[in-house]
Amino acid sequence: MAEIRDRVNKKAFINFLEKAGIEVHLNTKARGNSGFCTGKRIDISKDLPKEQVIDVLLHEFAHFVHFKLEPDIVKTDGTLEKLFDTNDVREIENELYQITLIVFDSIQLRKIEKLKDSIAEKISAEKETIKKDYPDFQTGRKFPQFEKFIKHSNAKYLLKYDCVIIKGGWFSHNVTISIKSIDDDFPSMPKAFSAYIKMKSYERKRNRLNARKSKFIRYLKKPTELFARFFQFCCTDIEAAENLAPTAFKRFRQLKNDGYYPYLNDFENECLV
Repeated sequence: MAEIRDRVNKKAFINFLEKAGIEVHLNTKARGNSGFCTGKRIDISKDLPKEQVIDVLLHEFAHFVHFKLEPDIVKTDGTLEKLFDTNDVREIENELYQITLIVFDSIQLRKIEKLKDSIAEKISAEKETIKKDYPDFQTGRKFPQFEKFIKHSNAKYLLKYDCVIIKGGWFSHNVTISIKSIDDDFPSMPKAFSAYIKMKSYERKRNRLNARKSKFIRYLKKPTELFARFFQFCCTDIEAAENLAPTAFKRFRQLKNDGYYPYLNDFENECLV
């Protein structure tokens, strides 16, 4: 398989896809993505720079090829076993994940890690404030002095939420309390206790970031996404693909030459110049 990205004739590519039964739309929002493929339709975002259109078309074409191998991938995300026609996919999966991080550039993952580092520093700072008055304090263990105090304070709601509206009675107004203004909202609260509440808020943020990271990694590791990014990378730099993913590349090339992947050989014959 020769390097093909710069040899793809865009018009011929689109005609090829349409002959294969795919509707191609270049002027939609693509559901907020660069592109998407349903198996019968490919959309490319109208906001995508022109120089990236071919890359995204190649990526979505790989999804189309996968649809032909496993029509239910919308529900199952497909399997590497089917994509590479083998039950031994451990090394292939690892190689494809490294490739996908390069293609995707992992900007979001780096952003999440940077936020986590910042939050970790804030948690450490609040912990030091607590330890000034309570040297034996340890995260994850009971803090009896705080628990005794908080029972009688509306600040207890901030242990679960960052901002809360406390409803007033017949003759009083609603009051808003917040993590951001906790020192002003509760001026008589000991600094160690407000630091503890702030620390708990940062821990909640860290947990949300961990959940976000896990969800994002699960998306990146979907077999259909791993395969599409691998194919896109092969089209961009075949030598790098072979060096970075030797097991996956060898198997992919063998299956391609044997005609295992629907439309792939026809694509090369009809769409390259």
